[in-house]
Amino acid sequence: MRYPRRPYTAPRDEQGAALVEFALTSLVLYLLLAGTVEFGRIMIAANALQDVARAAARELSVAPVRANVTFDEALTCDPAADPTTCLVDLRRRVYDPGCLVIDLSDPAVAADPDGYFAALPVVNRMMRTLMITEPERPNLLRYPGTLLTSADAAACSAAGPNGSAAATGYTVGIPMIETSGTGELIVWVPVVQEIRGASDLGCPERGPFALVYLRDQDYCGPLASDPVPTRGLAAVRINYPYQAAMLSGYRRPVPTATDPIPPNLGTPILADGAPIPEFNVAPGSPVDDGTTVGAYAGPYGLGRHYALAGQALRPFRKLISAQAVFRREVFQ
Repeated sequence: MRYPRRPYTAPRDEQGAALVEFALTSLVLYLLLAGTVEFGRIMIAANALQDVARAAARELSVAPVRANVTFDEALTCDPAADPTTCLVDLRRRVYDPGCLVIDLSDPAVAADPDGYFAALPVVNRMMRTLMITEPERPNLLRYPGTLLTSADAAACSAAGPNGSAAATGYTVGIPMIETSGTGELIVWVPVVQEIRGASDLGCPERGPFALVYLRDQDYCGPLASDPVPTRGLAAVRINYPYQAAMLSGYRRPVPTATDPIPPNLGTPILADGAPIPEFNVAPGSPVDDGTTVGAYAGPYGLGRHYALAGQALRPFRKLISAQAVFRREVFQ
C-alpha cells in the first residue's frame, strides 16, 4: 500500500534564518559598496583638483603683472578701469568666479556647449570635470559647494562662438567647518585662494605673490617686519567640498576612561539642526527650501539625505584643498 508523500517543512526553529542572515550580511555588503564608490569619487576629484591647482599656479607665474600687485588684485583688477596698475585681465585669462555657475539653457551655451567651454579661462575650463547638475535645477552646471543667490554675481567673461551668456544670479561658496568645545563654526572660503596663514586669510598684502611688502597699504594693519620669508611666488590653493552621496556624517563621541574609542552610531549629524554661527559673511544667500535632498542641499549647502528611520542627516564631508607653488617668472 502506497502512502502519499507529505511536503517537507523546515523545523520551526529554522524558519526565517535566511532572512536574518541576509539582514546581517547586507549591511556589510552595503558598506563595502558605498565605501568603494565614495573612495573612487574622492580619488578622482583629488587628482583632478591637483591638476587645476598646478595649472592655476603656472598661469599666474607667467602672467605679465606688476611686481607689487597682490594675488587678490591680480585676479580681480580691470584693465579698462585701471590701465596703469592692471596690465592684463586675468579674469578672462586664468580664473573667473562668474563662470562657476553656467546656465546650459542660455542661447550662447546651448547652441554649442563645447565651443563655449573652450572659451572659458584656463582654470574654469579644467574645472568642468568637477562640476555637477542637480535634479531641482537641471539647466545649471556648477562647481560643488553651496549654491548662493547674489545680485552682485557678475556674468561669466567667456565669449564663445555664439557670444557671452547672461548673468545667472548665482554664485558658489565653500563652507569650511571648524569644530571646538563650543560647537561648530562656518568659515566661508573662496574656490581659488592664495596660500596664506589662517590669521592672514583676509590680508592680501601679507601673501607671497607681491615682490615687496607694502606695510603702509596692509589692510590688516602694518607689521614690523615682512611676514613672508620668500616673495615672488604664485602659491595657489583650490578648495573642493567633497560630500558623500551614500555615507552619513557622525560626530566624534567623547572618549571615556573605560572606552577611548566609543561607538558613534548614536551621534549622527542632523541636516536641519540648530543654526551654525558664521565667522565671516557668505558671498550670497543660500538656496534651500527645507525639503530638497542632495549631497549639496541643506541650509548651508552641507548636504541633506534621509537615513536611520527617515532622519534628515548630513552626508559625510571632507574639504579637499589642492595646492601648487610656482615662482613668478614675468614682471612688468
